[in-house]
Amino acid sequence: MKGRVAKVKKGKGKAATGPVFIFPGPEGWEAWSTTEDGSQCVGPMDSPKKVEGGVGCVVCLPSRSFFSIPLWIPVEEGIAPRELAKIALESKNLLGTNPDAAVWAMEAIRTEPVPAVGEGEPGSRQLEAVAVLTGLLEEEWLLEEAGRHEIAGRVLPAPAGGASGVLRKELGRWVVDFYSGGKWLHTQPLLARELQKGVSAEIASLLAQMDAEGTLGPLSLFVLRDGGELPSGGQDFLKQLPCPVRTESRAAPRLPTAPWDLEPAVLAERRLAKAQMGERQKFIRMGIGLYAALMALAVVYVSVPLVRRHLIQRELAGIGVESAKIRDAAMSWREAGALVNPKMNALELLWQVSRPLIEKDPGEIDGVRLTTFDYNSKRLLLQGEGKDLEQTEKYFEWLKKEPMLAAFQWKHPQPTLLPNGNARFQAEGLPLGSQASEEGGTDANPDAP
Repeated sequence: MKGRVAKVKKGKGKAATGPVFIFPGPEGWEAWSTTEDGSQCVGPMDSPKKVEGGVGCVVCLPSRSFFSIPLWIPVEEGIAPRELAKIALESKNLLGTNPDAAVWAMEAIRTEPVPAVGEGEPGSRQLEAVAVLTGLLEEEWLLEEAGRHEIAGRVLPAPAGGASGVLRKELGRWVVDFYSGGKWLHTQPLLARELQKGVSAEIASLLAQMDAEGTLGPLSLFVLRDGGELPSGGQDFLKQLPCPVRTESRAAPRLPTAPWDLEPAVLAERRLAKAQMGERQKFIRMGIGLYAALMALAVVYVSVPLVRRHLIQRELAGIGVESAKIRDAAMSWREAGALVNPKMNALELLWQVSRPLIEKDPGEIDGVRLTTFDYNSKRLLLQGEGKDLEQTEKYFEWLKKEPMLAAFQWKHPQPTLLPNGNARFQAEGLPLGSQASEEGGTDANPDAP
């Protein structure tokens, strides 16, 4: 069914000043709203989901989606009318197998006295307009963005007078709404598809039943709201009704003073599941955001040293040429210094530490030989072997007392005895004035100047 704009449409493009009603019209679903210029109707559409109602719209349920029944209940002190109405609905088997989960609403119409039975005091009864949702609703009628669900006949204005009825077409089918004292009382879909004698017979039967139950009372007015030309036979149908009849154009729906909310249970479950899914997605997004933040911090933590290293390497590369020149100059000065100061010359030092091992003057220290001579600017390292500990100690004493080696402070650990009886030794000479020589030791040279 293609959508079109109904004839009652006004104020196109104006913002709605009240609630938007998704209403079952004669040919399809419509969207009714109130603007500054009047009422606006957009439609019909073959599905309420195709009608733009917006968040918080009022979905008007058609007659096929609920059971409507006027119900007399006794007025009892200490018992809520809803509990009494529930008992009455259960007795009529209208709440199904799970009464607590059934969605239904009620509204007080009027209260009447009840004559006393026997010797009891006279009581009273209250008429309630009750509607119970059917167990299964069509999928197209469930709008999650809807804010309220109402009965279609209840949001339409009631005709003036006491008891009245309204005949209208709903989604291609005739239905009749009954009102009492300006309040909606009952909605009944009709079997007949056309306005003919069968429709008048159905309405007469309904009126007789409601009159026998005392729910409607004498009908003062019957209104035909079609909004178009009467079909053939329509005038004959109107003449057969047992009350004054008039025709009216269609009226815009409006929210009653005490609005209901017949929200289907399946829709409530969907909203709950959607809210829970939203919470889970929220936690998932928070977890992903936290993980991304931690990963970003880890990348920064790893990349900062790399970047700093790269910058340092660039700086070192920039000063590499100059540092090489400075290093070459320092080595040149060190070599020149060794030549100027014979005591710091490596060859001279080698000769001095070897002299008592090969010369007679001073007296030769027999049985001691050097195996390692290592010299740099920080220390002079000697390693060797002696035929016994006594000869090794003589060599240590000579190192400490030799005037040519007075520029060094000597340190040596206890020699190690080898399987053949020889003593392996190590002596380390530290230049005077260095940090290591300042710390000293038990075996430091006491005679050094």
